[in-house]
Amino acid sequence: MANGSPKSLANLLQQRSDHLNLLLSQVRLLRQITAVIRNVLPEPLSLHCHAANINGDTIIIGCDSSTWAAKLRYQLPQVLKRLNDHRELPVLRQIRVRVQPLDKEQPRISNRPLAMSEHSATLIASVACTTDDPELKAALLRLSQRAKPVKNR
Repeated sequence: MANGSPKSLANLLQQRSDHLNLLLSQVRLLRQITAVIRNVLPEPLSLHCHAANINGDTIIIGCDSSTWAAKLRYQLPQVLKRLNDHRELPVLRQIRVRVQPLDKEQPRISNRPLAMSEHSATLIASVACTTDDPELKAALLRLSQRAKPVKNR
């Protein structure tokens, strides 16, 4: 941005620099390889694997868990053969498997209700009494009603 004015993303994508073209061709290649991998592998394994990167004559296949990665390792000779059967793909000599979770696991939420001490309920109710906002006041009063006696151990 030599002139200091921002450029729209649409304009940048239309200009297609050499670097962007290289990235787009890499993405297309990885999508092609992923399609071949998914055709070779049985379900449900195929749904958990994707072409993550290609480095020279080595393809890196990502799996979303170590369990699927272990199952994939048994299939590597067939996958490599089928990938090399496709003339439009580069010749590959090696496959590496990496665990690449797609999403972080959500924390498990307990179904049991949390206990609130009588003291905490009293404090929340006193804050509600000093609040001017009627919606907040009502919410705090509802919350203070949830107090349960805490059992002594």
